Amino acid sequence: MKKIMIFIEGTTFYTKPVLFLFSKRGYAPIGKAEQIINDLYDKGNEIYLCSYVKKKRYLFIKRVMDFHGIKYTEILCRGRKEEYADLVERIRPDILIEDDCKSIGGEKNWCITSVNKALKEHIESIIVEEFSGIDGIDKLVNLQ
Repeated sequence: MKKIMIFIEGTTFYTKPVLFLFSKRGYAPIGKAEQIINDLYDKGNEIYLCSYVKKKRYLFIKRVMDFHGIKYTEILCRGRKEEYADLVERIRPDILIEDDCKSIGGEKNWCITSVNKALKEHIESIIVEEFSGIDGIDKLVNLQ
């Protein structure tokens, strides 16, 4: 089985400005994200969901994922002075799925960009178009 790290906002969930800061209803799954993530979890994979929110809002993002019935091993939120790369380096996923961050500056904002080079070579990085979801990822759907 694999360790799979999946970014939440922009990759698997739409966020509605203003609402997403306060309400679980401000998060809407993109396509079949719920089904795909839950299928991967049910096949025995470890699912690490990475959120934009900081650790102090962990309970909020947990309620959002639980509200939508998403199955996961752990939800990852950055602490103070922590970068996304720090989370990736701590978890050491086999597969990292994130969006292209087009609306916030692109590649420089990807989780994988600043990961230690030696570790990066062992991570399958899958970049999807922002807000397009993960429905079309054959590798993801066919994972054992």
